[in-house]
Amino acid sequence: MEPISFQGPITVVDNISKAEEALDKLFAAKCIGFDTESRPAFFKGQKFPVSIIQLATNEEAFIFQLKYVRFAGRLVELLSDESIIKVGVGVQDDIRRLNELCKFKHGGFFDLSAEMKRKGVVQSGARALTARYLGRKLVKSSQKTNWSVSRLTERQLEYAATDAWICLQLLDYVKNDKTDYRALIAAEQESGNIIDDADHHNDE
Repeated sequence: MEPISFQGPITVVDNISKAEEALDKLFAAKCIGFDTESRPAFFKGQKFPVSIIQLATNEEAFIFQLKYVRFAGRLVELLSDESIIKVGVGVQDDIRRLNELCKFKHGGFFDLSAEMKRKGVVQSGARALTARYLGRKLVKSSQKTNWSVSRLTERQLEYAATDAWICLQLLDYVKNDKTDYRALIAAEQESGNIIDDADHHNDE
């Protein structure tokens, strides 16, 4: 499959001025893509806080570096605003880790993975959904890099922006997919032709 990546402008938000400008644009949007990244832990017991928050419209992506811009004020307000839909994958884990930085009441989130699991799809990560609905490959090679560095690489920025942006591209497909996968799999199992969702789409 052909890889897919965000091709629009990416703004690294690393000071208050950039944060205000970015938040003005994001508050004006009705729906935005959402994700977070943390420094990866390779040993048992290791734990690192969220390093960046990625927020994207269809046209532009914003990478908030939390070592320079605190998770507070209008950024928290944005993630609490019920009127602005934040689309992500596995968002409960992101929200839990953000709450370790600042307790807040989240609002307006739509979890693509949770919705697909509700429909009976086991492989429901961003990579699997991109393959299922777009027929494209979401490259994950930068996932385990160090997100706490002062200066992110171009490859990291592209990866981070794409992970938030792709959620917007998948939203309508997920919402409009009326297939009852639980019933479909049950029927196939009963007939002896067992479908394993993982055979069709490998997840992250």
